[in-house]
Amino acid sequence: MATFHLLAGLDDRCPRSYRRNRAAASVAVIAGLFPGFAVNAAGRTPTIPLCPGLQIVTAISQANGDYESIKTVESVNDTSVLIKYSSEQLVTDFLAADFGKVRKIKLTRSVNRADLRAATLYQQRFLTDMPTSVPETTAIGTSAAVLRALKSQGRSEFAISSAYSGEFPADRAQSPNLYDFMSPGELTRISEKSPTLSVLINDQLVAVPVVRATGEFAAEAAEFVFLDDESNPLTLKFRVGIDAEPPMNKEMIELCETMQSAAPEMSKALCGRTSGGDRETLTVVKISHRCVIAAAPSQAPPSESSQLEVELTQTGQATIYDIHFSFNSDLIRPESASRLAEIAAVLRKHPDWVIAVNGHTDAVGGASYNLELSKRRAAAVKTALVKQHGIPASHLVTEGLGASQPRDTNETLLGRARNRRVELIRQ
Repeated sequence: MATFHLLAGLDDRCPRSYRRNRAAASVAVIAGLFPGFAVNAAGRTPTIPLCPGLQIVTAISQANGDYESIKTVESVNDTSVLIKYSSEQLVTDFLAADFGKVRKIKLTRSVNRADLRAATLYQQRFLTDMPTSVPETTAIGTSAAVLRALKSQGRSEFAISSAYSGEFPADRAQSPNLYDFMSPGELTRISEKSPTLSVLINDQLVAVPVVRATGEFAAEAAEFVFLDDESNPLTLKFRVGIDAEPPMNKEMIELCETMQSAAPEMSKALCGRTSGGDRETLTVVKISHRCVIAAAPSQAPPSESSQLEVELTQTGQATIYDIHFSFNSDLIRPESASRLAEIAAVLRKHPDWVIAVNGHTDAVGGASYNLELSKRRAAAVKTALVKQHGIPASHLVTEGLGASQPRDTNETLLGRARNRRVELIRQ
């Protein structure tokens, strides 16, 4: 069974009773480090609860930086789950009216709980003008039935969307409809021993258990990585149309080289990588949630102190990954509201604290640009806490450090996501 890496040191040569006690202690440590995680009856596999406030951040790499989309669970009831989608991405379609600009999309999707249990259709795209509800499909992961079939039988029926417009109805009685654009196929599980994938969860880097599978859809190869949890089998990564995008030809490469000096903004939009690649990708880099989960009868009741307050009290610093900014901007995205409110609540409980708000960026772009951007972002956090939450300005100082203090490599999406952060430090 897949486990947290924190349990990997359990010594199988020790007596069974010792191992049980140590495992229980490890689970307690996990619960303390990562509040909001539930643990199954075996005491091993962590879950990411499907609850209001769950945020899933995906990143896409383009020539001038990483673009992030945010999916936030707004509500959960007995029949459906409402998801708010927000994305900001550079338009690279030369024929589009907003070519070269950052396109912002906001919409909602409602997914039936019955489909989360049994659907084999995956509507992975969030498209403007798409109906809020697309019955028979899932949206941010697969269904429990698909995951169960992959684990028990090694394969499952599956279909993905090939629609590039959301103007079609989710009604099989009309034609054409969204279901006409589903590409059916079959997923086959990749056999691995205790596979995991690293993701930032509630500001901590965690290796979560996953199920990997491959298939062919519309004659193109695809690979999917699902969270190994039937109660919420999120899609953590996929590649659709693997190596389907051809490399740039010689003429296009030469044009891009000319444009880099003559029209740099157009060059950024048109000239990404020169090699080929996948037609469509998804990489989840951050997950956050502030779900309230009842403690087991044998556990102490949850502490009234948030994890943020504990970190600032015990270590004097905390790293924040769920204050989200618009691309290349100090504008704070609305999805940051709950985190800012939590920070303000902690500061109100400790009116004697003075907190430094430090901004950090990844290394994409010039050093001087990133330094200035990080300063503006740190200042924006202070302004939000002062103007929106009434925190005295004298209790906050700011500093921008640009890309000078990386937490991880700048060569991967996850590494750059770890480097883009806000740090709070008690003075």
